[in-house]
Amino acid sequence: MKVYIITEGGKNIGLGHITRCVSIYQAFEEAGAQSQLIINGDETVQDSLKGKNCKVFDWLNKKKLLFDILGRADIVFIDSYLADVDLYERVSDTAWTAVYFDDNMRIEYPKGFVLNGAIGAEQMPYPKRKGTTYLLGAQYAPLRREFWDVPAKSIRDNIETILITFGGADIHNLTPKVLKLLIDACPKLLKKVIIAKGFQNIAEIERLKDNNTELIYYPNSAEMKKAMLESDIAISGGGQTLYELARVRVPTIAVTVADNQVNNACILEKVGFVEYAGHWDNAGMIETISQGVKLLRSKSIRQHKCKIGRKVVDGTGSSRIVKEVLSSFYRPRFTFRQATLADAQEVFDLANDDIVRKGSFESGPIDWDDHFKWLRAKLGDSKCFFFIVDCQGEFAGQVRFDIIPDKKETEISISLQKYMRGLGMSAFIISRSIEKLLETRKEVKVVKAYIKQSNIASIKSFEGAGFKLLKNFRIKGHQSGVYERAAEYGQK
Repeated sequence: MKVYIITEGGKNIGLGHITRCVSIYQAFEEAGAQSQLIINGDETVQDSLKGKNCKVFDWLNKKKLLFDILGRADIVFIDSYLADVDLYERVSDTAWTAVYFDDNMRIEYPKGFVLNGAIGAEQMPYPKRKGTTYLLGAQYAPLRREFWDVPAKSIRDNIETILITFGGADIHNLTPKVLKLLIDACPKLLKKVIIAKGFQNIAEIERLKDNNTELIYYPNSAEMKKAMLESDIAISGGGQTLYELARVRVPTIAVTVADNQVNNACILEKVGFVEYAGHWDNAGMIETISQGVKLLRSKSIRQHKCKIGRKVVDGTGSSRIVKEVLSSFYRPRFTFRQATLADAQEVFDLANDDIVRKGSFESGPIDWDDHFKWLRAKLGDSKCFFFIVDCQGEFAGQVRFDIIPDKKETEISISLQKYMRGLGMSAFIISRSIEKLLETRKEVKVVKAYIKQSNIASIKSFEGAGFKLLKNFRIKGHQSGVYERAAEYGQK
């Protein structure tokens, strides 16, 4: 699979685009698919890209090189404020599946996915167009891997530590102004100051620091998470970092540093997570920050905001995005064919997969000789239909039907390769395989599945395919259930 993620970043525009694109890169890794980042950036982006498959060049002005790399790509993400409609159209024409990050309905996007993970994005008046799928709202907020799982954070009685973070460049020189305010107003509190590679004001910040100021230089995502966990409140720019702060449950005073952040900050204020201090150039911004710090001294207010933050951002946005995109990509590419002895090795390897064995009624490992004899017998049995699930010519799983002719029913068994799991594909494959069976065995009226009660994923898959629990009983010592549906879905 060829997956590319195109974006931009650097000292003049910050690293927000890169941060959320890295989260998509990581989610593809988690799903077992490799991708490549293509970045229009300067030297300040290098730390964000360590250990990742990436190319850094000015793709905006080297379009031939960009599209030579893309070739006939399977999936392409693009996250840009600089690319024009023509480039988006070319990406849409080049890729089988195209995904466009959007924050403010910047352009009229071509066919593909439009992704806006901001809270309240689902209320924006995006046009309904054939060929366009929208992924909108905070459930699609893309967070880096370190923020997927976050430990519970204790809420202190009093504020002891304040985090100051203004993105990858602090292009409006806000960090020194906020640090001076806190040194003057709260000299006994610890100030954790995030300094990124794109900062042009480091010397000024270093001159201002007092004994209760900790400067954190060029933190990676794990170090950012640690600083957030150690902080009671934060003063932050209004971009991607707000969602990480919400996930970690750090009540935040937000200052927007770009016009496209205003709606984001206002809605997060409306739901009760942030205190919005206004745009960076507002005359009263510093005084509003001061008032916000005083307000957040209340433990009960901080507790309330913490609960809201965790509720708004669940940490699974990146994974949810990738699953939706992969599911859409795979669905039209599945084929079903009759198994042969040539499939013995792949079926054997899948049968011995840890998750497959755990879901089986006999969970011990399978011996090769026993497997081969069993498969040969099944392939020679006229009452058994054994389908191999292929996806783009690759073995994706198997579905087996054992027919009971006198009852006009069949039992179904399914197992999928690891890279197919968790994408919401099982229910689709179950239904499609039943349709395939009915092409030659129209007499089958009922399909049954026997599932261990502990196999929650399998139960959800079969329920998603229209199966209903018939009864519970024990099978080979395991609490189990038999689920059934009409072979022709919707048939009584």
